[in-house]
Amino acid sequence: MFNKHKKAMRNAKFKKLITRTIGHVKVDTVLTEERVTPGDTLIGEVRLSRKKGFKEIEKVSISLMQQFPFSDDTVANLSLITTEMRLSEEQKELHELVMPFEMSIPYFTPKSAVKRKCWIQTEIDLPYKLDPRDMDFIEVDEHPLLPYVNKIVTEELGFVKTNREEVIHYPGFQPKWVIDKRILNHPLYPMLSRRKVPVAHEIEYFPPEEFRDKYREIEFVYDISEEGMDLYVELQFIIPKQIGGYFKRAAISESDRDERIHKLSFTNEEIENPETIKVKLMELLEKTEELRI
Repeated sequence: MFNKHKKAMRNAKFKKLITRTIGHVKVDTVLTEERVTPGDTLIGEVRLSRKKGFKEIEKVSISLMQQFPFSDDTVANLSLITTEMRLSEEQKELHELVMPFEMSIPYFTPKSAVKRKCWIQTEIDLPYKLDPRDMDFIEVDEHPLLPYVNKIVTEELGFVKTNREEVIHYPGFQPKWVIDKRILNHPLYPMLSRRKVPVAHEIEYFPPEEFRDKYREIEFVYDISEEGMDLYVELQFIIPKQIGGYFKRAAISESDRDERIHKLSFTNEEIENPETIKVKLMELLEKTEELRI
């Protein structure tokens, strides 16, 4: 593994160097890439130097961080994945140290955006902390399945992509032990409970013309893995006027009772055939019953 890592560092066309001093320890973090795609492996190394050695240091942590804006206009910095490297007793006696690392970019990582910046953060367990303003940004591109599916549904099925998309953080889906039945019964729980950070990237569409009397909007949430893809489709129904007056319909919408989430699963072989995606989506839109309150 170490020889493979050295070869990757040597052959990298780009090397991004992040330098800072933490508690009199010079920390250089070297990355082979400044752009990544979900599913990629980010390769790099941390170089430490200090005249007094590293006796107080137990470990070095590398985190992939991302900003997430919330609906109340606050912003949280969340760690999507962290790699830890522990120092041996022999390493602690040195004055210079190179520690290679690899980090798999989670498939659920949303692409970078103005209010959704992504960066690499290096920490060592000294009583000194990093300046939270010191962010070394990298760009995260969207997974290629997203534009692939988007092309199928817009060009062949008549979906209309809106300019609204949202990343929602579900803090209630963690910690590990959950007893709230509202969470356990949520359609997204099986997906989000597997993630270190329970976030869902929702991409919004208007339905094809033949379904616009039935659905107000349709949202996609992707759960991508090496074996294939689960596509969670949130159908937002039009609330018929006969259900009640304006305030009753507003209350139904506010409580999300006009929404249904369905899961469509695709193997890698099925994904390669656009017709399979088209058929499953159209069957869902056609066979889902009208809204009943």
